[in-house]
Amino acid sequence: MVTRTVFVARARIILMFALILVCGVTRAQERGFKFNNLTVSPYVNLEYMYDSNVDSDRTEVSDEIFSVNPGVDLTYTGNDWGLSAGLWFGRDYYRDYDELDKNRYGERVSFYRESAKGWRFVLGQSFIRSRENDSILDGGRGLWRDRDLHEINSALSYQISEKTGVTLSGMFSDLNYRNDQGRYAPLYGWREWSTGLEFARKLSEKSNVLLAGTYQQYKSNGAVGGVDSSSSGYSLMAGFGSRATERISYRALTGVEWFDYAEGDLLTGWKYSLDASWLISKKWAATVAGSSYYQPSETQVNQAMQVYAISAGVTYRPMRKLTTRLDVAYRREEDEYQNAVARNMGAATDDIFSIRARADYQLMRYVSVYGGLEFEDRSSDNRAYDYDQYRALLGLQFRY
Repeated sequence: MVTRTVFVARARIILMFALILVCGVTRAQERGFKFNNLTVSPYVNLEYMYDSNVDSDRTEVSDEIFSVNPGVDLTYTGNDWGLSAGLWFGRDYYRDYDELDKNRYGERVSFYRESAKGWRFVLGQSFIRSRENDSILDGGRGLWRDRDLHEINSALSYQISEKTGVTLSGMFSDLNYRNDQGRYAPLYGWREWSTGLEFARKLSEKSNVLLAGTYQQYKSNGAVGGVDSSSSGYSLMAGFGSRATERISYRALTGVEWFDYAEGDLLTGWKYSLDASWLISKKWAATVAGSSYYQPSETQVNQAMQVYAISAGVTYRPMRKLTTRLDVAYRREEDEYQNAVARNMGAATDDIFSIRARADYQLMRYVSVYGGLEFEDRSSDNRAYDYDQYRALLGLQFRY
């Protein structure tokens, strides 16, 4: 294990180096290196975190964590097209449980192209290896476990006429958990392919009516005992969305989803999708997002589950250098037993609630300090997944 003395020494050395970097920043110029239309913005985050439950289970073992996270963001803007990318690396040092020390890293690339004839194409790809970045407040699953996640997203939209538009989308996702049978109950990932088609029809100068359909295919890692690992589903939804508005943007759809897990009985359930943002004033802004869907279970073998999720956040900027934000989120996971192997186990329901407060303050041109508090409560019929977790964060970011 890492002793407290070694842990503090590491922190002091890195913080001393960071202060040297701060003192060396003297040039007054725009953030990032400029190469014609290309902007390169390197950064380093130095963080201290207290975690009340580092294993994210009912044993609730606490520890302190020091992290170093360098990275770089790139953007390029051309004529009717653009490209953005990012690459980052992180190293976490635990004060008491040095066996949890590990590297994490990720990358992302996104590209768009549009034309005056009404076409727009978007393509994005990302990869992450981490046990972090899984908060339901950020759209994660609330399962803080070592994992690899690779995603590819694309969309092609065309404005058929002044009042009618159509969008064709596609997605691939590959999720793998790195299980340690000696320490944790296993988790199960999958591969997913999906495609969707959406029509938008102008109702007024500020609103559209929307009609959308999707199809998805899963290949689950959690299929044993002769249970088929393939699942498929499709959905139909209708709703409303905003057109060009200065302060309010929204998309709200609802409908029905059909899901066939492992060639079992066909599941049918309510489906919704919600995204909205509101620029209330120069100092205040609000967002809300939500969705529901079926998927293979990540915690129960040979299982499907239905997910309901909703989150909301408020941003307040009392002064130019200070930004504060409060976020809340709720996620419900309902097991759906659909085969003889699993029916005798008894279905479980998990309810996850999370709240987070964060503040960012710009100390000087290239240096920011940030801090936050986050609480997550997971209530489950399965006691192995019934726990809560507190996290306190303090960090420095150096970005050029």
